Amino acid sequence: MNDATPVRFGLAGLGGYAGSILSLIESHAKPGPNNEPPLVKLAAAVEPDHVLHADLIARLRGQGVVVVQRYEELLAQPIEALWLPLPIDLHRPYTEQALAAGKAVMCEKPAAGSVQDVDAMIAARDRAQRPALIGYQDCYDPTTLPLKRRLLEGLVGPIRRASVWACWPRSDAYFGRNAWAGKFRRGDTWVMDSPANNALAHYLNIALFLLGDSLHASATPVAVEAELYRVNPIENHDTVSMLLTLPSGATLLVNFTHACEKLVHPVVTLHGDLSLVRRSNERIEIVVDGKTETIERPNTAAACALRKIALLARGKDDPAIGAATLEVARAQTVAVNGASEASAITSVPASATKIVDAQGNKLRTIPGIEDAFAASVERHTILHRTGLLPWTVKPGQRDLRGYKHFSGPKQA
Repeated sequence: MNDATPVRFGLAGLGGYAGSILSLIESHAKPGPNNEPPLVKLAAAVEPDHVLHADLIARLRGQGVVVVQRYEELLAQPIEALWLPLPIDLHRPYTEQALAAGKAVMCEKPAAGSVQDVDAMIAARDRAQRPALIGYQDCYDPTTLPLKRRLLEGLVGPIRRASVWACWPRSDAYFGRNAWAGKFRRGDTWVMDSPANNALAHYLNIALFLLGDSLHASATPVAVEAELYRVNPIENHDTVSMLLTLPSGATLLVNFTHACEKLVHPVVTLHGDLSLVRRSNERIEIVVDGKTETIERPNTAAACALRKIALLARGKDDPAIGAATLEVARAQTVAVNGASEASAITSVPASATKIVDAQGNKLRTIPGIEDAFAASVERHTILHRTGLLPWTVKPGQRDLRGYKHFSGPKQA
C-alpha cells in the first residue's frame, strides 16, 4: 500500500470507551497543518448492537466506513491495524485472531487477567510477526522516554525505593457497570478486575516501566508482599497495599483504593541516592540538592499511541515515542497475579466503614484510608506495618522468580 495513504484502522465496538477511541481516530483522519495527508483512517468497525447505535452507524456508513456485526467480518476487511477497547476476558482471543489475520493490534489495558494469557499473546505476535501493543497511555507520553534515559544515565543515582499511590472513589454505579466488574473471572477466563488491574493499572505499569533496567523494558517483580481488602459487595478486592521487590533489590510500594471519600490523584515517586523524581498526571518534578526541575506533561499520550501503532503497521517507527509492548505490560500482570496468590481478601469490618451518598449511589468508604496511605508512603512500609488501622492483617508473601502461571486467588 502507498505510504502516502492513511493507515486503514478497524475498531472493535462503538459504545463505552470505544467511543473515545473513535473520536481519537477521527480527529487524526484529517490533513495536517501543511496539508500533509492524514496518518490514519477509520475503515471498518464491528458493533453487535445495530439498534442502540443506529444513528452513529448511519453516520459512519455515510462516510464510507464498513460497519459489521461479527468480529470475523471485521477481520475480513482490508484493514491494517485494529484497536481493541474490549472487556478483559476478550483481550487474548481477539488479539490472537487479529494477529493471525495479519493485522497490527492496539489492545486496551490491562494486557490480560493472567500471566499465561499474556504469554499466549506474545507467542501469537511472534508467530504472526505483526506488532501488538497495549493501551497503557503513559508509556507513549512524549516525556516518558526522555525521563527514563536520564534515570538510566544516573539522574537520581541507584534507585533504592519507589512508590505509587492513589485514591479514586468508586460507588455502586461503578461496580454495577457490567457483568464482570469486581469479579475474578468472566466465564472461564481470569479478569481479576480490581484497582490495580483496571482503573489504576496505568500507574502501576508506568512505575514498573520507569524502574526497568533498559530503555524499553519494565522491571518484573521477583517477590511480593500484599494486603487485599474489600468494602464493596464484590468478589475481588477494592483496596490493596503491596510491596514489590524488583531484580535490582529496589522495592516499589503500591497503595490503591476505590473505597475512599477523597480523590487523591496518582503519584509515582522514585527515590535515588542523589535525589528524587515525582511524577503526576500533570508534571514531572526532579528534586536535586533542594532545587526542583519541573517538566510539564502535554496531553498528547493517546495521539502518540495512535501514531506509534499506525507507523508500526507499515513497518516504520518513531523512536521518540515509547511503547507498552506485551513484555512491558506483562510486569503489571505478574504483580497483580502474585498479590492475589500471596494474600486472601479480608473484608473490612462494618464498624470501620462509612456509606456516603454519591449522587444517589452508595459510596462505601474506609474513613482515614487516605491519611493511612499517605503515612504508609512516607514511611515506605506496607499498610499493616503503619499500625494506623487496627483491622489490617499481616501481608501474605509470594516468590515471583520465574513466574509463569496464575493459579487463582488464594482464597479460591
